[in-house]
Amino acid sequence: MAYPLSRALADPAAAARHLLSSEDIFGVQQASGRAGPGGAAILELTLHPLPALHHDGYPDERVRLIVRADLTVHAFPLASAGRRFKHRNPAPVRDLCLQYPHDDPALRWIPGDGLDALITLVHRHLMYEEAWRRTNVWPAEDAPHGEPPGDAHPVRSLALQHEARRWAR
Repeated sequence: MAYPLSRALADPAAAARHLLSSEDIFGVQQASGRAGPGGAAILELTLHPLPALHHDGYPDERVRLIVRADLTVHAFPLASAGRRFKHRNPAPVRDLCLQYPHDDPALRWIPGDGLDALITLVHRHLMYEEAWRRTNVWPAEDAPHGEPPGDAHPVRSLALQHEARRWAR
């Protein structure tokens, strides 16, 4: 069962302990949680890369995750000065651009998916950013930036179209 965001909002320190002890989440090396302004939960994490990527020199990533009381989330890479990011929102916020909110719900995280899935999304995104920095190629179907001509960006690959049907909400 997903760890609800409501529990993370009620007790961010307990949510951090959950992330450290959960067998369902890979790579959480360090986690702390505290309450923030307006009832937000602030989690600070150190995420270890997958073993093969660690072997290739991918770094541990530090990230601050803010879960607001309205269940919107922001992920901020820490120690990011001087590093390029392909999918980052513009100033003044500068958080990671994890997904386009109008894309098919089957292809994006929603609050009901819970904290574990959110951490997995953030962790994967940070590994993709490092892969992009090394190769200039995003290692998955790459969502364009900006507003699409319709309500959502088109899903181009047959594999991702299949997954959208498979995970339809």
